[in-house]
Amino acid sequence: MNETVFDKEMKDMLHRCADELHAPDKLKTRVDFALKNGSSRPRRRWGRRLIALAAVAAITVTGAFAAGAFGSITSHSWSDQRLSMEQTQQHMEDAGAALTLPETIGDFTFSHGYDVAATAKSAAGKSEQVDEVNAEYEKDGVTLNFNAHKTYTVFSDEENSDPEPDEVQEVNGVTLAFRDSHYRFVPPDYEPSDEEKKLERRGELTISEGSDEVEDRQFQSVSWQKDGMSYSLYGFDTGLDAQTMLELASGLVE
Repeated sequence: MNETVFDKEMKDMLHRCADELHAPDKLKTRVDFALKNGSSRPRRRWGRRLIALAAVAAITVTGAFAAGAFGSITSHSWSDQRLSMEQTQQHMEDAGAALTLPETIGDFTFSHGYDVAATAKSAAGKSEQVDEVNAEYEKDGVTLNFNAHKTYTVFSDEENSDPEPDEVQEVNGVTLAFRDSHYRFVPPDYEPSDEEKKLERRGELTISEGSDEVEDRQFQSVSWQKDGMSYSLYGFDTGLDAQTMLELASGLVE
């Protein structure tokens, strides 16, 4: 598959990946990811990073359709960027995050960080550039991500309305919202069953093309806002339940 066709198919998949993530029928999220990759690394790894970014962006901004208009976020990242702990900490501070990155989050150990250049555009056409920073933590082949960026200000209250969380917890006046989302990655010619379509409409399942065979994955995340910043702790198939995820996020808040 040539690069142009791959990029288009990847973007289409990410749109579908973000479109129905725990969103009510009247709400939609659209996330455009422009692929910008200067390394020779396999595309499969690049795809995993983008899928995770798409999922967390879908949680962060829910754009409501109004006369065909919707909000969007366009993000650029680089698969060959690997910031050290010190560099990631500095980039976090430059982005506005007033916190000290830990060497470990629970049993997950810091691996590397990378930058995400994001541009938000509201349904009214207002745009805003925001620098995001992502830190990856790993344990036994499982990745847990911590993301920080200034809270977007261009979206209306309706566009900025988050999907309902599965559980919430208050820590020092900060509301932590946990969500566990079911993804089913399928081949391009896959035909969803009537039951799967019902689950999608209820927000209990997201079906996306992006696999040679049917593959089910769970996306766990905790998101919160503090002092004009938005934070997310998230990962695919982390093996962590709501209580554990909320406890780990609490440590970052405190």
